[in-house]
Formats: sequence, structure tokens, C-alpha cells
Amino acid sequence: MNEPRKVTGNKRKWIVLAIVTLLAGGIISYFASPHPDGLERVAEDHGFIDKAESPSWTAWIADYEVPGIGVPLLKVGVAGLIGAGLLFLVLYSITGSLSRRVRGKDDVGQNDDHAS
Repeated sequence: MNEPRKVTGNKRKWIVLAIVTLLAGGIISYFASPHPDGLERVAEDHGFIDKAESPSWTAWIADYEVPGIGVPLLKVGVAGLIGAGLLFLVLYSITGSLSRRVRGKDDVGQNDDHAS
């Protein structure tokens, strides 16, 4: 018989952190400061802020809003979720490759079947 999988303390911690991250990226990001950050301030001071209104290859989500969505909370929230998801993928790939490297070094000589 199949027993239901148990959620361990470590797994529960990661689930809670994922939920908090998604809430922060999807909802709380809407209430972030409307004042320009350092880069926007420089762009305003030098007169090229209007070039940042459309997406480009370096700024996929201009002004932290997904274009084409009419509801302000949704367009900012979706942008936050996309950012959180991309950050997760980058960090997961980095930590995954690091853990494989460390695990590989620790496993050297562990399964040698020949006599020494």
C-alpha cells in the first residue's frame, strides 16, 4: 500500500519560504516606493528616461509592469512573480551545480570494491 508522503521539517521550511516569496513578489511589490531608484534618477537627470518606457533586450519588464494587463495590481504582481521565478531558477541552478561538485568530491573512493 502507498502511504502518503510526510512533509519533513526541512521541506516545510522551503514550502513556507516559497509562499512568502511569492506573496512578496506578487502582492507586496505593488506597494513598493513609486520614487525613482538610482538608475532612474540618473536617467531623469540626463534626459533619457523616456527611452525606458518600452521593453528591450536588457530590460524585459520596463517600469516593473507587464504590458498588456489593465489592472495595476496584476501587472505589477505578475512582474514580481516573474522576477521571483527567474531569481529562483538562477539560484537553484547555482546551488545545484555547487552541491553536485561538493558531493562528487566527497564520494571519491567511497564505493571502491577492490581490496587495498
